[in-house]
Amino acid sequence: MKCSSASPTPPPLPSPPPLPSTAKTLQTAITAVSNFLLNARSTLILSGAGISVASGLPDYRGPRGTYTLNKDYKPIFYGDFVHKDGMRRRYWARSFLGWRGVEKVVPNKTHAAVGRLWEGGWVGGVITQNVDSLHTTSHPTMPITNLHGLLSTTTCLTCRTPLPRPLFQQHLHSLNPTWSTFLSQIRSSPDIPIKRRPDGDIDVPDVQYETFRYPPCQICLTNPTFNGMIKVDSDGAIRPIEGDANVPGIIKPTLVFFGENLQDEVKREAEDKVDAADSVLVIGSSLATYSAWRLVKRAKDQRKKVGIVNLGGVRGEDAFWDDGEGKAAARYRLGDGTDGVRVEFDAGDVLEGALEILERIDGNRANRKATLEGEGATRQEIELREVEIATAR
Repeated sequence: MKCSSASPTPPPLPSPPPLPSTAKTLQTAITAVSNFLLNARSTLILSGAGISVASGLPDYRGPRGTYTLNKDYKPIFYGDFVHKDGMRRRYWARSFLGWRGVEKVVPNKTHAAVGRLWEGGWVGGVITQNVDSLHTTSHPTMPITNLHGLLSTTTCLTCRTPLPRPLFQQHLHSLNPTWSTFLSQIRSSPDIPIKRRPDGDIDVPDVQYETFRYPPCQICLTNPTFNGMIKVDSDGAIRPIEGDANVPGIIKPTLVFFGENLQDEVKREAEDKVDAADSVLVIGSSLATYSAWRLVKRAKDQRKKVGIVNLGGVRGEDAFWDDGEGKAAARYRLGDGTDGVRVEFDAGDVLEGALEILERIDGNRANRKATLEGEGATRQEIELREVEIATAR
């Protein structure tokens, strides 16, 4: 199964009418979402890049998203990263420039509200498309499935040896002193035009990325099996590689690129969480990637309730409310949100408002919390699990 949709840059979808039809204001939207959560045994949250915008990370398809502002933007595909030296230099240069921006981001009120919903027993777990670790930073013990991996680790594509991303960043600094100086200039000069991407990389106009250097996996470099196959310069950086040659020892971030398969264990874990819940609430995601959309479709096919809180349209959402004649069923349009909800407001505002209601009228639910699969883990344990999954592929 591929992570990406057929086209990674579909145009933003038009905003839908609210469901129920009364949920046109923030307060009525809060009431509808509260009813949705109150009338479910255990709700699974599926989150997307839209919830991290308030933390300083851009999204893809929001009003100020990468694809919205730059119609010509093309992400690096998995096959290009694996086979093309120039693409790897481009990726690691931009990631090198943007890494500090990823490290310093902190959770915002949406992450905090999701955690409180879990602590209160209204949410049984989270599946996130985001690779920023902010859910885990906010609530380390909350059960989280990182659908598309994490930016915080790297993995050798040959021997599967993991390496923390901060340590790899140190290697990049030592191999690229000129780029380190340039990075300092970017930090100190707000006049340098930069474009920050959702996955933490930075695009700087007119920069020659082919001059950037990156190291090979040190385990593979010293492995006699690969003797002479990994060519490095006097500083230990991989020498330029002509054409689309495959070489051992290539290090990749532990996240899913466009065109890359989801890891089987992650796919099963996400499906199990959908199967264990009786409703799914999507927040901050347009479901443009098939890997996320199919999970909501799976819930709908199982006749489970679906809720969406997102600024802007969502892929294929009409099918979630269809009455069989291409229209939203009356129980959604005229209901109170119990059977399903679709509102277009900031997720943090909606969830904070819903929490006030839930904690006031259903405050004892924490004593009967119905957790979905898993007992939770610390941020470090979750990151290590991501590495273990990657190394098992």
